Amino acid sequence: MRLRLIPLLAVCALAGCSKIHEQRSYSIEPGASQTLKITAPLSETRYKVAMTSDQPISIWVLLEKAVPGGKDEIEPETLKEGVLGKELNTKDATLTVVVPGKEAFRIQLAGANKTANVTVKIDSQ
Repeated sequence: MRLRLIPLLAVCALAGCSKIHEQRSYSIEPGASQTLKITAPLSETRYKVAMTSDQPISIWVLLEKAVPGGKDEIEPETLKEGVLGKELNTKDATLTVVVPGKEAFRIQLAGANKTANVTVKIDSQ
């Protein structure tokens, strides 16, 4: 009886793991921003967010609940809470953030002075 429960328990344990391995590329015009929304993990999860760009830009990782009205066009620097990580005016950034369980989040890219070709990679750990 116990031997039959082991595979069932393993499947149940793995069902709570929502792994993300995503890569996106964007072209960001001066004065524009780009948002990548990520669904909520089932439990607290650590993510590695890596960004490379041919022009300096800024990157923020934000909790969705902190964004007023869920708007796409926001100024992340005005948020008082919900900023999990940020790097300003850089061509290369790697952020490691911990997202609470059942909390959706987003990656916000902005601040290009010239058209920027950006690649973002996000991996759950």
